[in-house]
Amino acid sequence: MLQCDYSKHEFGKALSQVVSPSHPVESIENLFGREEELDRIEKALFAEGRHIFIFGERGVGKSSLAAAAARQWQSSDNSYIDVSCSPDSTVSSIIAAIAGHALAKGRLSKKELSRRFTIGAKWLQYTIEQTQNETPIIPEVASVSDAVEILRELSALHSEVTVVVVDEVDRMSSAAELAKLSDLIKQLGDKRVAIKFIFTGVGTSLNEILGQHASSFRQLETVELPRLSWDGRWDISINALAKFGVKINRKTYIRIAAVSDGFPYYVHLITEKLLWILFESNEVKKEVSWGDYSLAIDHAIAGISAELARPYECAVSQRSRDYELVLWATAADEWQGASLAEMFHQYEDIVKQISPSENIQILTYKKFCARVRNLLREDYGSILKKGDKAGYYHYTEKMLRGYVRLQAEAHGIKIRGEDPVPNKRDFMKVPSRSRGYYSSGPPKSLKLK
Repeated sequence: MLQCDYSKHEFGKALSQVVSPSHPVESIENLFGREEELDRIEKALFAEGRHIFIFGERGVGKSSLAAAAARQWQSSDNSYIDVSCSPDSTVSSIIAAIAGHALAKGRLSKKELSRRFTIGAKWLQYTIEQTQNETPIIPEVASVSDAVEILRELSALHSEVTVVVVDEVDRMSSAAELAKLSDLIKQLGDKRVAIKFIFTGVGTSLNEILGQHASSFRQLETVELPRLSWDGRWDISINALAKFGVKINRKTYIRIAAVSDGFPYYVHLITEKLLWILFESNEVKKEVSWGDYSLAIDHAIAGISAELARPYECAVSQRSRDYELVLWATAADEWQGASLAEMFHQYEDIVKQISPSENIQILTYKKFCARVRNLLREDYGSILKKGDKAGYYHYTEKMLRGYVRLQAEAHGIKIRGEDPVPNKRDFMKVPSRSRGYYSSGPPKSLKLK
């Protein structure tokens, strides 16, 4: 149990204020490791006609950064507007959703009621009929120009400074609608509409998401979000636990940082499970033990979404034990991909960590490579895809690498992935399009092997 005197309901509510694995972080106080990006966004929004586009891999915290930035910039007379895209989204549907939020309407059309009186021979009949005719609350958006004028009016009605977050733009499947969205961004700037947009999307470049619609690019401040820095990762856990009067030792919070693979989702999830374990303990807990941490890893794996768990199960279910070890070895993958040689070196290190009682017979390099190539197949979960260079492979879904690391951790296996490399600078390189490098590296004094 914790020193804090909480009921279960009170604890659950308090916990949701400090960790949020299932929804974006909105409080700047709880958004760790993104100070530089927040500052960039704030400065960019001062420019008239400038909007923000945050992009990067799934799970790196784009929605959380967008939400925190929106709350920071939105005037206090109303809350910011938040809408999400889907494969069938159009510019018209996005505008209608924004208008619905701005006008606080639960629906964008209303059914007309008609009354009919019928006089019979012996009685008066009174009926109410509901017709099928619908009267739109929001006028039809027939063109991009219509959208611009509607947004101009809505921004004046909504608040002094109106901010709109449009999440998951990459899910829009229509190239024609993406072209319209790009044109809308341009016209909002040209017409000086007093509204600020923050878009998010999964992708490695803005071209990948919006296509070749360069006319709007000068109206956008693009923020490519890399995985979370080491200090940003452990700050989430340290601060969340401190809220409940619990300390966490250096070795444990660095393990959480390493296992999370730089995805805030995993840090929040592990920390959430850890705090519930401490709350439900029979003894008063002032500091996290290694047993608490190990149990939290197990609970986190059980709570992972099926989207991440399914490929892993496809790869290892009803197959020989060595397939799981090979899969753990693929976590040697970095942003630029990993070679078969690097993976095999990781595999050899993993086998050394396995208990001798399991009697694992190490695979030959040839057999190891064959098993890695199987992971490209659909019946093995389509976990990997070929890289640009021969013999290099990437994860099809980057977040899956974190799940693989969690599984290895639960089995007592330490994946080296981001260990300091001797005689090299202590940082981890990310794509050159980004700010360049993580702001910190793993502590040199701690061996993560």
